[in-house]
Amino acid sequence: MAIGLKLDIEFAGPDGQRATFGDLKRFVARAEAGGSADDDELNIEMNENDEIIGFSLYLDPNS
Repeated sequence: MAIGLKLDIEFAGPDGQRATFGDLKRFVARAEAGGSADDDELNIEMNENDEIIGFSLYLDPNS
């Protein structure tokens, strides 16, 4: 059975605060530390109105 970890970033938080450039940099740093490669696919996260609200990436816990 394959097991993975999901790392995601949302463009707006529960109180309506917007994601910052620093949030994006931390997401990338955590993805790189988790062994993500440049060609790993991002999963687009959308809301009920088909608006993009963020993206996620599955990390290999064995990396």
